[in-house]
Amino acid sequence: MRTETRSLDVAAANLANAQSTGYRRQIAMHNGFADLLAQRGRTEDLAGNGGAGIYPEGSIHSFAQGELQETGNPFDMGLNGDGFFRVRDQQDRLWLTRAGSFALDSGGRMVTPDGWTLEGQAGPIVIPEDALGVRMDASGRIYAEQAGEGGKIDSRFIDQVRIAEVDEPVALLPRNGQYFAARNEPADVTVGSVEVVQGRIERSNVEPVSELVQMVSIQRRYEAAQRALKQQAETGRGFSDLLRGA
Repeated sequence: MRTETRSLDVAAANLANAQSTGYRRQIAMHNGFADLLAQRGRTEDLAGNGGAGIYPEGSIHSFAQGELQETGNPFDMGLNGDGFFRVRDQQDRLWLTRAGSFALDSGGRMVTPDGWTLEGQAGPIVIPEDALGVRMDASGRIYAEQAGEGGKIDSRFIDQVRIAEVDEPVALLPRNGQYFAARNEPADVTVGSVEVVQGRIERSNVEPVSELVQMVSIQRRYEAAQRALKQQAETGRGFSDLLRGA
């Protein structure tokens, strides 16, 4: 019952973040007592090894690709392929994220809604104040469009978005479902392996209907376990009455 309660919490968190940009769906994990005891040298049958009970064993995040949604914001970016934007918080801590919703702060830096700076190859990405527009290509190179001689528009290269790749994303340390910390310094992606799409953001990879179906299944399993526990308690009470001679 505790395991199903934890699974229900995870499903509820997924539903609550179904509209959160770049959110990675959680998956509740569990293990069986029989398997655990068998790993510790118990070789008896199922009953001797602890029965068919299960216990919660944390959760992991799914890093499946989410749908890219057009926003029209020239500073928004989505990623096609495996990779993460690198952002730094106010304490200069590095976080990896698929949430590519960015804007400019008062200093012209590209930042997240929390004010965390987007990292480029040369450090924080700063857009010139006189830029008339911004253009990005598929490799993450950023160009500022500025007024040139004779009324022409010149494109000046600013920086290239630094994108990280992780061999085992499930080993990342989650701050929440949007931001993750790497245990070691992550490597930069191989050129051409990830496509940057300007003016789009990656939606959560949560499927609301599937999560609702999952919640119903969890509740049914919880209720079944509750009935079994009640029946066991009633059986035990009957034995007690017999021993007392009632």
